[in-house]
Amino acid sequence: MEEDRESRVSAKPSGDRVDRLRNLPDCLLFKILLNLPTKDVVKLSVLSRRWRNVWRYVPGLDLECGDFMVREYYDSSEFNALLGFVYRFLGFNSESCLQKFKLTVNWYDDVQLETVHFTEWFNAVVKRKVQHLHILDKTWGRDEVVIPPTVFTCGSLISLNLYDVYLPNREFVSLPSLKVIVLDAVVFDEDFAFEMLVSGCPVLESLSVNKINLNDISESVQVSSQSLLSFSYVADDDDYLEVVIDAPRLHYLKLNDKRTASFIMKNHGSLLKADIDFVFNLGSEYMFDPNYLPTRHIIRDFLVGLSGVKDMIISSSTLQVIYDYSRCEQLPLFRNVSFLRVEFADYRWEMLPIFLERWPNLKSLVLGFSIPPGEEGANILLGPRRFLTSLEYVKIAKPMAAEASEIKLKLVSYFLENSTILKKLTLCLRNFREKEESVIVKKLLTIPRLSPSCQVFVL
Repeated sequence: MEEDRESRVSAKPSGDRVDRLRNLPDCLLFKILLNLPTKDVVKLSVLSRRWRNVWRYVPGLDLECGDFMVREYYDSSEFNALLGFVYRFLGFNSESCLQKFKLTVNWYDDVQLETVHFTEWFNAVVKRKVQHLHILDKTWGRDEVVIPPTVFTCGSLISLNLYDVYLPNREFVSLPSLKVIVLDAVVFDEDFAFEMLVSGCPVLESLSVNKINLNDISESVQVSSQSLLSFSYVADDDDYLEVVIDAPRLHYLKLNDKRTASFIMKNHGSLLKADIDFVFNLGSEYMFDPNYLPTRHIIRDFLVGLSGVKDMIISSSTLQVIYDYSRCEQLPLFRNVSFLRVEFADYRWEMLPIFLERWPNLKSLVLGFSIPPGEEGANILLGPRRFLTSLEYVKIAKPMAAEASEIKLKLVSYFLENSTILKKLTLCLRNFREKEESVIVKKLLTIPRLSPSCQVFVL
């Protein structure tokens, strides 16, 4: 068998064709094929005798159940073909280790799959010491894919990516090699099943949580990890949970949440990067009540937790809440922030001077706009309270409507006239016609620049 495999892989090309893969060692060839969907690897079998069974030796499977749907209506032979293919793959060379097993469950809308087979497959790949397990259920609740107990004690697993599957409660979780977890629309049996999963991963470095379903009675999401470096949390619109994270080595935090009541960070001294879209459960209107002390305390503690970051992305809705908060309490100084990106959903630029004062060492600023500003923004930048002494680079990233050119120029003027060491300002005008762009460029040349070395670029 081994001699036959070697003869296939090293077969010489016929005619004058140049086979650039002929001299590649097997391990490198299989590593290349590992990055392709399995259906594409199988297609190579028709090229020559050399490729006929190469797909069997690739140490991974990347398969969509829908790849076996060839008719407009359900035929049981298609599902049987899927079963036969996967069982043959897992049974062949079964003593070898698998690097990757990725299964996307998608099938006919009116057909319920026999998911018991999936459980057998998961158990088989665990026995083969799988390193990367990705399970995506795209049947929208029609078929419940359940992750079996064996996965929770898989010592070889390095990354786990789950979409819309069901995780039952486990009394014991031991994943000593797991470094990356991605949970998207995952349903947990009980709230502490999530906590048990995280606590059972002693070397976990990256955790991404997107709209998970704990249960109807859960009141909090608890993340406690001594090894976690990156945490991304996107909440469901119906969540009112408290999020508590205790991760002393955390470097990166992404928080996208319009409904969570509070976000508590413990041991936040290592945090370097933050991407924040969070409104402290103030509702769709973001109405801040300065007399409600609990919310003020939550905002204060949250800002203190962010005060050590170097790179920050923040939404205008979050900025709005913090701006309202600043009217009753002084904001902390963000001395370490050197890069800031603000995504504006409106034209409330009057917030900028207030915040720029609290970033005394800011070097790079990027402003994005999801909607064009209106005339209300024409007179909002009345000047900073003090000069911008650290800012070196400004980019107005997203294009705005041509009719807002005068407002755009006021924003540009604000930075050019008040930044002492500004080196570069970039203005995006991709939605403008050539004539309109020419008019704006001429006006740009007339704006005085406090920094003599500043260059303005128009894209």
